[in-house]
Amino acid sequence: MSQAPLASFEPMIPQVAALLADDPTLQAFFNDLTPGYQREWARFIFGVKAAATQQRHVAVMKTVFQAGFKSKRAYDSRDKAAD
Repeated sequence: MSQAPLASFEPMIPQVAALLADDPTLQAFFNDLTPGYQREWARFIFGVKAAATQQRHVAVMKTVFQAGFKSKRAYDSRDKAAD
């Protein structure tokens, strides 16, 4: 994953929202996140070089949002026994 400062990913936030255009509910969820969460998602997706990895990260982001979590860290820390 990229070692670039988190702030350097802020210009990519609209690109993340565009990746969710096929699902207005998920796009609205992303747009309602604070800028800090949005930057984290931009880094998660665009901080990797391989297109296949970026696509996999987009799929992970959608799964996290569908589960109602704002961050991958919170999603990964959830009580998996309740799933």
